[in-house]
Amino acid sequence: MLVNKLPLFNTVWIVFVKEVLCEYRTGYALATLVMFALVTLSSIGMSIAGIPLSSELTSVLLWVIIFFCAMAGLGRTFIEEEETGTVFTLRLYFHYQGIILGKMLYNITLLVGITCLILPLFTIFLQVEFPSWGALLPVLLLGDIGIGVVSTLMAAILKSAMGKHSLFTILTFPIVLPQFLSAINATSAVLSGRGPTISEILAMLGYDSIMILAGYMFFEFIWHE
Repeated sequence: MLVNKLPLFNTVWIVFVKEVLCEYRTGYALATLVMFALVTLSSIGMSIAGIPLSSELTSVLLWVIIFFCAMAGLGRTFIEEEETGTVFTLRLYFHYQGIILGKMLYNITLLVGITCLILPLFTIFLQVEFPSWGALLPVLLLGDIGIGVVSTLMAAILKSAMGKHSLFTILTFPIVLPQFLSAINATSAVLSGRGPTISEILAMLGYDSIMILAGYMFFEFIWHE
């Protein structure tokens, strides 16, 4: 029996709203991200105890915290579909591209929200001042998009794998490493007062675009594995 699938934009929005509502009811990912961020920031802050940090080390610490927050909370992106048996419904009524884009949008939104929580706490615990928020925000947004997109794709690939939670971080890090290093360099440039170069911003934008396009093109094959 042929079923008319919902339009792509509608699918993206419905999947995004579904993820938001599920998170509102359970609070699993958000609580995990928030607790990890708080514990990590307070531990680092007490360990450093006011010691001045270089711009390079400060950038590394910021992005390590953001990355591992993502690893702690975004790995369950497709597990709920397997546990509740909604996979068949999604396959029947929704476009594959809309499913992956909707979940990417949700993960990016969640990670951006956590980053907004981390930043003020980061400045307080580590006594860091950012010279230019206008230069920093695009770097944070592009970095969060890259981590969120790759995390979503890896969660889809590993949704039925044994030991998926352990494999998630191990396999995600090498793929996100180019964006991770670009984000660290660009953030270090902001902290040093010179700001990121156009080439650094374009490199981050290009990475995000390639990863989103890869998910859009190949998710149907990943979904059936």
